Amino acid sequence: MATPQRFNGPAKDGDWANYRDTITSLYLDQNKSLKEVMRIMREEYYFFATEKMYKIRFNRWGLHKKLRAHQVAELLVQRSRRAAVGKSSVSFVHGRKIDTDRLDTYLRRVSAARRVELEAILLGSVKLGRGQRRNLEDIICRTPSPEPGPVPRYLDAPDGLRLPEECIQIVQNYVDGAFGAALWQTTSEKELVFPRKGKTWLDPVSSARQLFMNGFTEQGFHMLRITFDDYRDVMVRQDPSLLVETCLALGALLQSGPGLAESLINYACGMSLIVFGRQHPLHLLFLRLKDASPSEITQFAGMILQAYLQAIQLGSRLKPTYLASVYRAMLNSDFIETSTAQRFLRGLLDDLEVAASLTSDSPESLSAPPGDLCKDIELLQHHVSWLFNLHNKPTEAKAAARTLAETRGRDVRLARFSAYNMLRTLPTSNEVGDDEAVDLMRQALAICETQWGRVDNATVTVLATLQSYLRRLGYVDEAERVRKDFDARWEELCEGISKLKA
Repeated sequence: MATPQRFNGPAKDGDWANYRDTITSLYLDQNKSLKEVMRIMREEYYFFATEKMYKIRFNRWGLHKKLRAHQVAELLVQRSRRAAVGKSSVSFVHGRKIDTDRLDTYLRRVSAARRVELEAILLGSVKLGRGQRRNLEDIICRTPSPEPGPVPRYLDAPDGLRLPEECIQIVQNYVDGAFGAALWQTTSEKELVFPRKGKTWLDPVSSARQLFMNGFTEQGFHMLRITFDDYRDVMVRQDPSLLVETCLALGALLQSGPGLAESLINYACGMSLIVFGRQHPLHLLFLRLKDASPSEITQFAGMILQAYLQAIQLGSRLKPTYLASVYRAMLNSDFIETSTAQRFLRGLLDDLEVAASLTSDSPESLSAPPGDLCKDIELLQHHVSWLFNLHNKPTEAKAAARTLAETRGRDVRLARFSAYNMLRTLPTSNEVGDDEAVDLMRQALAICETQWGRVDNATVTVLATLQSYLRRLGYVDEAERVRKDFDARWEELCEGISKLKA
């Protein structure tokens, strides 16, 4: 039997993803007890996790040897609906087929107390918990597949199904190729390494969006030209963030005006052909997006992003704080539902809190979790609290301004995200009046000037939005002064960018 390695900390997200099939097979297919699974994984795979961590994952994956009352209730409801319209059914719970005999056996043997619980769920008199509701999403009843017979080598799926399948396969090939060619690097703990950089090429997109919304069309297009120039350099380097930021840029441009997202797709398609050639996965991906409608771009970009993040984590891991920021940006772009973002970030926070408790309990650890881990937990708590309590609420812009003030000098990325988030949500924050909005922007302007300087994308964008609100309120003289200030700073900004590129 293999000797286990020295304890190197709890299993990471990527480790759980890598060994999910192995753990599932041991626990369900081979009917091992949890203690046996833990021992085998520890001794044969050097996989270290506590019983509590396993149970959290089992609940998330729906790995239960026995059917639960809420699962049986959902199966009965789905099967009865289908039977009412003359459809036969085959059922699956978390991808595992549930035979009719097994369901019948449960109903025959269920205890009196469980039967009462089951009836209460069916009647709707019991409110299911968050974890139970999440598990119901993976319960499927469908028409049984016909018996296999002679089939052609390739099946033609409808275009609406074939395109998403093709995009997902291309994404997986791209990730596999990047790791196989050592294009991307990982740390000793398998964490994917992102090149250090200040502002990303995505920053001007956020500025352009606000400039378009406030009537600064010429300046908005100038920002987009800057974006496209920077994008070419990023594409040549093929940073791991390339595909993530491309999809998020499409989301921002879809909200900025007609035809803008399509312009980026056309540019990316042509540039990828020049840089990589016709058969490169990125070119094939952009080629498939080229003829998509705006609603399809939104749908496919969200799907591509999720497939990309999942594919990366099969062979490495991503920082939970990075994933949290990406999912919040996906939510802002309408790529995912609020409930999806809430569920995902809640899971990330649960994992970090378990890791912190495990680190504290380890004999090799100090008396408290490392400072970086505590900071990550604090940031995840902020994101989770925001999604549950502030997202799309009528005071979201005010809360974003407060976060900007609280994080300046401490968390530059969150501060910058909050500045743009305040501007983005001002029009929909119904409980923030125009006068209050002006006060918020003045405060934000002072913070941005201190944090990033007078001539900066975010600072100048706040100034442009402030001018629009002042004019709307009838403060014409002050609006003119702000506009002149904006024009002067804008010239400085453009000159600085030109010199930097030269």
